[in-house]
Amino acid sequence: MSVERAMGRIREALGPRGIVEGDALAPFVRDIRGTYAGSAALLARPASTEEVSAVVRICAEDGVAIVTQGGNTGLCGGAVPRGPQPCIILSLARMNRILSVDPERYTITAEAGCILQSIHDAAASVDRAFAMDWGARGSATVGGGISTNAGGINVLRFGNTRDQVLGLEVVLPDGRVWDGLRALRKDSSGYDLKHLFIGAEGTLGVVTKAILKLHPRPAYEQSMWAAITDLGRLMELFVLARSVASEGLTAFELVPGYTYEKALAQYPILQRPVDTRAEWYAIVRFSGQQPVAEKFETFFEQALEAGLVTDATLAQTGAQEANIWNLRDEIPPLKLLKGKMLKWDASVPIDRIVPFLEEAQRRAHAIRPDLRVIAFGHVGDGNLHTSIFPEGGSPGDPEFDALCKRIVSEIDELIWSYGGSICAEHGVGVENFERLPGQKPAVELEMMARLRTLFDPQGLFNPGKVFDPATHLPRAAE
Repeated sequence: MSVERAMGRIREALGPRGIVEGDALAPFVRDIRGTYAGSAALLARPASTEEVSAVVRICAEDGVAIVTQGGNTGLCGGAVPRGPQPCIILSLARMNRILSVDPERYTITAEAGCILQSIHDAAASVDRAFAMDWGARGSATVGGGISTNAGGINVLRFGNTRDQVLGLEVVLPDGRVWDGLRALRKDSSGYDLKHLFIGAEGTLGVVTKAILKLHPRPAYEQSMWAAITDLGRLMELFVLARSVASEGLTAFELVPGYTYEKALAQYPILQRPVDTRAEWYAIVRFSGQQPVAEKFETFFEQALEAGLVTDATLAQTGAQEANIWNLRDEIPPLKLLKGKMLKWDASVPIDRIVPFLEEAQRRAHAIRPDLRVIAFGHVGDGNLHTSIFPEGGSPGDPEFDALCKRIVSEIDELIWSYGGSICAEHGVGVENFERLPGQKPAVELEMMARLRTLFDPQGLFNPGKVFDPATHLPRAAE
């Protein structure tokens, strides 16, 4: 192993524009929350698949680890270097081109460093829609979304990132390039290998290009902000929305009144959609090729008559529509509250959402009555972003750390008891690395170990993230 030799070879392969070193590395070795940080010898910025391949070959030959990074907007520390192993960060920021837009095929081909918003704009320019969408759309990259199988607000109608990918180009850990860029809707010619790299968080290969699905652009799209009468009747409201709009129900989001009020106070540009104050609100979006206002009228009348909502407003202008979704973007407690945050990117079967929330509250209060449980997110696909802020202590204090560990254990077990997952759409990364075995049976962990060892026998691709045979298999057998 020769780290210095590898660094010299990478500098020679990429030139000055392709390298970031020294103090300039600081923004890239820390995650967006400031929770995880590490160190790297340098940041490589290749401008082509060939340059990615060259860097990977150099690192494979000299035993240097690689942490691939997109927009570095992830919430689980998956793109931050960790541990003592000498490593580089491989940024795809320069590989940000849209290579083709094919409206008749309903596809778009882009490099992995392409920003999500750019894909949306390119799709709209040919009267098409791109499904992948979340709050960090202005900085998150396509490759990053693919690496975590990200979800977002449109999963209810279109599915996760996995459902939007037709083909991939991937640089393997030995530097070889797999060209899987096929725009086929049907292909039963063996194993569908692209799915191995979607959600693998850079542990099996570096995604460099992708062919992505486009969809018909809806001629009409409107959203309603509704004050919910009773959280216990949330699923009645969701079922009603689905029965009225059918496939036109594009999004159904749950908003807690607590962080909603915090967001309004912190961001004066945001407007209160309704005067009615409530503990919970819902955002409902209908879309389609025909006007949706009448469907919303039916939905609201039936919801009001059934006592499911107390008040609601339907966006009538682009500004009102934008305000509703800007509010949605600003309600995550990470942006609004200080202190230690314990978080779960939880998914449960959609009919278990309310029981999960109620039981999470009960278990948290049984541990300590002042613990506040905050949840928001995607009702239509059962994904609730849940967090607890334990106050009165700081990390490093044994009593406080024991409290946090107990809370995490209780909520993890609750999620699993409902057949859920602690990693719905943000990935495993570092955040859930040690907790993963609790969710997976031994045989599943063994299959994952074989895959990782097969693709990356040296363990150089994003070490200490997602899954590690040496760490996880012994624990699974205990």
